[in-house]
Amino acid sequence: MKEREVFDGIELPDDMPRLSDVKNFTKISNVHPRLESVDKVISEFPYIFKLIRQNWTSTHLMAVGLAILGSIAGAWDLGVGELSSGGDYNTMGINPFNPDSGILQANAAAIFLTFLSAALWIASIGVNWMIYPLMRSHALYLIAGIISVQIGMIAVHSTTPSFPFGAGLSSTFGLVVGESVLAFILSVIIYRSVTETRDLHVEVHHPHPDPREQDRADRDHSLGAWTLMLFLFAIMVNISAWAGSHHVSPRPPFESSRMFTYLLYLLSTWIFILIFNLILWYPQLMLGNSTTTIESERSRQAGIEVGNSENSNGLCPHCGEESKTQITDEGIIVGPCPKDGCGDVNPIGQDCSKCGVVISSAIICHKCGQESSASDLFPVEEAW
Repeated sequence: MKEREVFDGIELPDDMPRLSDVKNFTKISNVHPRLESVDKVISEFPYIFKLIRQNWTSTHLMAVGLAILGSIAGAWDLGVGELSSGGDYNTMGINPFNPDSGILQANAAAIFLTFLSAALWIASIGVNWMIYPLMRSHALYLIAGIISVQIGMIAVHSTTPSFPFGAGLSSTFGLVVGESVLAFILSVIIYRSVTETRDLHVEVHHPHPDPREQDRADRDHSLGAWTLMLFLFAIMVNISAWAGSHHVSPRPPFESSRMFTYLLYLLSTWIFILIFNLILWYPQLMLGNSTTTIESERSRQAGIEVGNSENSNGLCPHCGEESKTQITDEGIIVGPCPKDGCGDVNPIGQDCSKCGVVISSAIICHKCGQESSASDLFPVEEAW
């Protein structure tokens, strides 16, 4: 029987090649050769779908399902009639100690659904924390981005119920702030930390003197489709926030059933919930068996303690001599700068923070003179 290929700790099915072996099934590059990258990104989506079918368990589906149920409990009357009737817009506030507060004027069933929705969302986040430990902080950042856009949409609809029609510059200030927060989180915090950690992983664990094999390793760890998910996530979050705010912005009696905005809200929310989990899952799959933290290059350099006694020195795989290359307690392989007189310690594969010289992933033993990859000095099971 043919043994299944194992790549970075993932056992690939017999009929599933590595990403570098997947052929493009679109021919957009026929229009212009530079569009070949588009063909490659498109080919990543069915590959990711196959990885989902292979690796997703009932726990992953639970994380998605709980969030979907939470959105339904928060947006569906379920016979209560609070949302469909428009409620009493003369009462407002959530202070439980104020007898005139709007939350105390709602009926018990509506309050129950509100707390049920919150509990389901919290449960979904809890499951995410359990199955995506390397992406916990990133999950919180994504949630902060969702909330910021939602608050911005509520703010602009409070003064312009028919937004985007009739909106002025001053009324959209809150939305601009919310969109800026989401853009910063996706582009700087999420994208940079994941891609730079991926680059470090390839530099350390997949170096090869043959440029063709190096290109293959780069292709196997491509994040093109994942990056596109970030854009789709931002679009769906905005559609969901707009549809939800637009649905409740007019005062009763309503001139129409508002069914379009209601269904649009539910559909877009379910889509961004799924993409939310995919954004967390894919980097976690890439580094699942590793202790390397997912962070940007600057954050990683700032967090390294030079000469930390808790760091473990690597051993030459040929003679067993102790190397100056070390691995931190977070799984980061660091080494001294090769430039004379510098002596700064930085992650392997990155530039020295002092002089800019690249810290090579090829380590030459000072005793036997043999060259080894930095990862060979710390033999562990790869994750991706």
